[in-house]
Amino acid sequence: MIAELGPAMQQIAALTPATVALVVLAGFVVGLSPSSFPLISVATGLALGDGADGASRTRLHGLRLSVGFVLGIVTTDIVLGMLFGLFGFAVLRLLVAYLPIAYLIFAALMIVIALALLRVIHVTLPSFAPRVRAVNGIAGSYALGLPFGLSTCPACTPLLLPVVGAAAASGSPLLGAVLMGAFGLARGVPVVVAATIAGSIAHLARVRRFTLWAERIGAALMAVAAAYFLHEAAFYAGWLF
Repeated sequence: MIAELGPAMQQIAALTPATVALVVLAGFVVGLSPSSFPLISVATGLALGDGADGASRTRLHGLRLSVGFVLGIVTTDIVLGMLFGLFGFAVLRLLVAYLPIAYLIFAALMIVIALALLRVIHVTLPSFAPRVRAVNGIAGSYALGLPFGLSTCPACTPLLLPVVGAAAASGSPLLGAVLMGAFGLARGVPVVVAATIAGSIAHLARVRRFTLWAERIGAALMAVAAAYFLHEAAFYAGWLF
C-alpha cells in the first residue's frame, strides 16, 4: 500500500481537498503499519496501567488518555509543518541532526514507564495519580504525546517526505500546518482505537490479578517501544548499515 501511495504523494503541490484526503489516507496507512506499534504501545500502556483502580475507571478512560496523547503528537506535527513552510528544508536538516538524541531520550522514557508499571520505581505524575481528575489525565497524556510528534521510521519515509517536501517548497506555513496536522490525526486513529479497547478491558477488570497482568502487559509494550527507539537512534546515528 505504501508503494502504491508513494507516486501519488510525490504530486502534492497545493492545498486542495484531494490533497488533504490523500495525506489523510497516507497517515492512516502509516498508523496501521508495524512502525506505529511504539505509539500504540504507549497509549495502551497508559490505558492499562496508569495507576487508577478499577472502581475509578470509566469505559472512556482509554479514549480520553489516547485522544490527549494523539493531540500532543498532532500539535508537534502542526508546528513542524509551519516551520517547514517558513524555513524550508533547513528545518529537516536540523531535525535529522538531532534525531538520534531524541530517540535515545524516548527510549529512556519508555524504560522509566515500564519500570514504573512493574512497581520497580515510583513516579509521581499528574496522569498517573490514583485520584486524578479526567482533565489532568488528558493534560498528562497530551504532554507525553508532544515529543512523539518527532517520531518517524525508515518505512514511513516514502509517505512522509512528500508531505514535508510540499510544505518546504510552498513557503506556506498554512499548507504545512494543514498537511502535517491531517497526517498526524489520521496516523493517530489506530492509536485511539487500540487504547480505547484497552481501557474498556481494564474497566471490566474488577480483580487484582487482572490488574497486575494489565500492568505487566503495559510494561512489556513499553520495553518493545524502548527497543524500537534504540534501533531508530542507531539508524539515524549511522551505526546501522
